[in-house]
Amino acid sequence: MKVIGFTGNYGKEDSVPQSYLVTDSAILFTGRPFFVPDFAQRYVATPTIVVKTSRLGKCIAPKFAHRYWDAFTAGWSVQAVESDDQVLTALDRSFDGAAIVGDWVQASDLDDPTHEPVEVLVGDDVVARYSLADMRLSLDDMLSRVSTRCSIKMGDLLLTGETGPAVTLQPGDHLTARIAGRQVLDVKVRL
Repeated sequence: MKVIGFTGNYGKEDSVPQSYLVTDSAILFTGRPFFVPDFAQRYVATPTIVVKTSRLGKCIAPKFAHRYWDAFTAGWSVQAVESDDQVLTALDRSFDGAAIVGDWVQASDLDDPTHEPVEVLVGDDVVARYSLADMRLSLDDMLSRVSTRCSIKMGDLLLTGETGPAVTLQPGDHLTARIAGRQVLDVKVRL
């Protein structure tokens, strides 16, 4: 399984979407706590929409890319800031627990999954409300581009980009998210 993250894919027109790889051990599923590691000064999390691929594909044409994913959810991409080992900075987005992933919503269960709002909260405060349609690089284009470099396999995850502002994680924070009125993510931050 691959986990591929993107930055610069929502919001500002002058931002350029970029990709990065995340280890599969970085995935933290909803219901489990995020334990703040001790190897960095602080940890910032950005909300994201996570898409799960559903079949094998290589060099996928954008017009067929919609056939290669079947579910999505809310998530958080966590990054270590000012870590204690400059040699390992490439892992500052890929440590254990750095990719927080909610429960899956099947695209086939929704009338228009690309326009379904994903609402992300810290405590009671809504910090992001976006949909897949808000991306600068469309999901079809994203899947097509990734598949030119590496095969897409069933169960691969795409973190589609930062849908809201970065939040510095503090012990006691409660991260939740909803899609179509259903809670899909519930994670508590602990020491």
